[in-house]
Amino acid sequence: MTMHAFSTVLLVLAVVIGCWRSWRMQAPLLGLRCAVQIALALALWLCLWPPSGSESFTRDELVVLTPGASAQQIATARGTLVALPGVDAPRTIEHAPDLATALRHHADARRLRVVGGGLPLRDQDAARGRLVAFDAASLPRGIVELEWPTSVSAGAQWRLRGRVEGLANGRVELRDPADQVIATLQPDVRGEFTAFASVKGAGAMRFGLRALDAQGVLVDQLELPIVAEAGTPLRLLLLADAPDAQLKYLRRWAQDAGITLDSRIGLSKDVVLREGSAQVDAATLAQTDLVVIDERAWEQLDTTRKDALRSALREGMGLLLRVTGTVPERVAQDWQTLGISFEPDTATTPIHLDRAAGLVESRLDFPRLPITLTGSNAAPLLRADDGSVLAIRRNVGDGRVGVMRIVDEWRIALAGHRAAYASLWSGLVAQLARARAPSAPQLPHWLRVGERALLCGVQSGDVIETIAQPTAKPVGLFATGKDQCAAWWPAQSGWHALVRGAQRWPLYVQEAAAASALAQAERTRQTRALMAAAGTAEVQAQRERLWPRWPFLLAVIGFASLLWWLERRVREAQSHPRN
Repeated sequence: MTMHAFSTVLLVLAVVIGCWRSWRMQAPLLGLRCAVQIALALALWLCLWPPSGSESFTRDELVVLTPGASAQQIATARGTLVALPGVDAPRTIEHAPDLATALRHHADARRLRVVGGGLPLRDQDAARGRLVAFDAASLPRGIVELEWPTSVSAGAQWRLRGRVEGLANGRVELRDPADQVIATLQPDVRGEFTAFASVKGAGAMRFGLRALDAQGVLVDQLELPIVAEAGTPLRLLLLADAPDAQLKYLRRWAQDAGITLDSRIGLSKDVVLREGSAQVDAATLAQTDLVVIDERAWEQLDTTRKDALRSALREGMGLLLRVTGTVPERVAQDWQTLGISFEPDTATTPIHLDRAAGLVESRLDFPRLPITLTGSNAAPLLRADDGSVLAIRRNVGDGRVGVMRIVDEWRIALAGHRAAYASLWSGLVAQLARARAPSAPQLPHWLRVGERALLCGVQSGDVIETIAQPTAKPVGLFATGKDQCAAWWPAQSGWHALVRGAQRWPLYVQEAAAASALAQAERTRQTRALMAAAGTAEVQAQRERLWPRWPFLLAVIGFASLLWWLERRVREAQSHPRN
């Protein structure tokens, strides 16, 4: 029994016994005596266990100074201030090693106001749900946004996108691993720039990026690590009803890319040009990674071959449907069973592919077919420069089916842009072909010395090796959670590798001070995202507060005094009875 219940039972028994005793003694004023005893017991109970009520109060706000805060921001900040490491703040301001420690020292703080360049990654979890205001510092001059692939196929073209801040009339230079300038870029009015480059051989390499002002003075520079993978040789089956220029360039690209190509191209009603094993049966399709077929070749297939294609697709094979003209109604019905449908398109403007193929003012235009691609749960596979969708893909079982409505793309190679043509088709094939490579861990895009890196998809036994220092002891990883993520704090810059048995995934760690403008811009974006997720917190909150005990104590004294007076009256009456 709890103390609360025990005291209640005890007081009830005392009242019952007191009233019964008064009734047995036939004391005068019996009703008043019982009422006073009940009131005394109630007052004593409320004194022991006072009730509680809610009250409004203003939640305390903690102002957090983060790296990048200017001297003016620090001088004008008001409230309870805490400075994180990297902030040049006066000694009069409290300093904390991290935000979690600061919140333990200020337990009442439920609101956070961040001032400066934003919260580092280590402090973002502690701020989740508390951040209500962010006074961001101005971004420094240099490269503040960057997007590039860390892993590409050997021989493929890759794209770099970025933005610079405070470099009016400046330029950006992209350098290859031999430190030779391969592209000079002029950012637009918003500071954005785009570049294309290619890698020839497989392996880990570093490209360089430099930002210079209008006078040619170096403002910012950083390294772009890229891992070129040789990839697994693919087997492609090409089915067409008639030869055309596109098939010629497509077959030449496949040969140059090391793809095993089997083809079946119709020349006339009874004449077919075959190359390799071009059978459409279960055994052949089980060894095929991707089938490319146009609407006319599909119409010539019988039911058995169509069923074999659908079955192989569900088992993991890729299928690319080429639309080269009007799609017959029977073919459209067959493709609807794969989740692909068409709608009319009234647009007549030509199509441009400079962005998709990585060209710069090629002045190449392509005819636009009068159809629009649609599909349930379909994702865009290729877009024109105007944003219109030229190809889509969707999952069917374990495989992926795609459909494209562009014709004459072979003119890209004819115009001398063979690398761009190869990059265009490499991207299509890579997203549709049968998945054969083992699942790779999800590695962070950017790593710095001393900063926590989150590696997901790791397994027990995975270790990190330092390639630049072979004698260094490997670092073991401990994965937790549903996504099997592990934290790692790099202590040395340069190339490292995540090792799992015979498999290796290279990682490049930047210097702690590298790309400071990009790091601050990333912290600013992440902090703004935290503030948006927290929403608008209410300044007023409700909390429970006990009523004061002193009024009930006074009531206990008053009722006890009254009961004592009544008891004295009874005793006086008993000692001096009336004759």
